[in-house]
Amino acid sequence: MSKESLRKHLDQLHAELASTERLDASTRASLQALASDIERLLAEDSNESRSLLDRLEAASVKFEAEHPNLARIMSEVTDALAKIGV
Repeated sequence: MSKESLRKHLDQLHAELASTERLDASTRASLQALASDIERLLAEDSNESRSLLDRLEAASVKFEAEHPNLARIMSEVTDALAKIGV
């Protein structure tokens, strides 16, 4: 999977975050920070990838029941990161 495809998934994640009303402020901020970290990781080719993947996977599992679309997109982002070697 290309970085372009990953960016598409990130755009979907941002759109889903914007449209999801039932997230508390702390959770929303945490998810937005994850998305920002992924974007920074892609831009800088940083070595923070394992920690970031762990955080993303944990967040995805947390939202599986209440926010299935958000969880699906987060899972796709995780898979995309793995496929490009992050």
